[in-house]
Amino acid sequence: MSELKVIYLGPACEAETGDGRTWAEDNPWPDCECGHRPVQYVLGETFDLVVAERDALQLRLNAADQRIDELERDKARLDAIEANFWDVRHHSNSLADTGDYNSGIELIGHWMDKPTERVIGENYSENLRAAIDQAMASPAYPPARPEYPDNESAQNDDWHMNPCKQGHRDVGASGGVAHCYTCSEEITAATTQEAFEQWNATHAAVDAAPEAKP
Repeated sequence: MSELKVIYLGPACEAETGDGRTWAEDNPWPDCECGHRPVQYVLGETFDLVVAERDALQLRLNAADQRIDELERDKARLDAIEANFWDVRHHSNSLADTGDYNSGIELIGHWMDKPTERVIGENYSENLRAAIDQAMASPAYPPARPEYPDNESAQNDDWHMNPCKQGHRDVGASGGVAHCYTCSEEITAATTQEAFEQWNATHAAVDAAPEAKP
């Protein structure tokens, strides 16, 4: 940074003397007996130069701080994936007959009880960081998403899907898509839960077949 070129004026108590209020290149006066010191001034052009340099350094410091924050957040995301053994899955699903595709990212957690694999974070804008942040922001951490109740019977009821419109029972939902594995009928939504709910709302349930009599 540039060095300031300093000049001085004598203290106010010397205003009436021939020595007071005199410009000088250095500080030629000792402190006054009354306790006042010479007043220090800086040339305007020098002051402006130093202020500009200071502001430029502050911008660089702010950018460095922001970069450090971003790297720390990324480290926390990687630590969460490593500590919880999460899987990162990318998938792409066709949108009916439009010729377009819906691409997304899922964070998969693993449990001992069923379902052993659960989507704990997802993003359909191909933003991996957003999917990880969603998983890390779950009510419990490691996450326990509300759509996966602890009670196994409740899981079976909540996630039971009705057959497709052709009667096929080999159906499932993942990645924001509810679909039939046999005939490829599908419903796409913003989340897997929404796709599942839309499927059951538009597909009739089928009563279980009666038990055979001996």
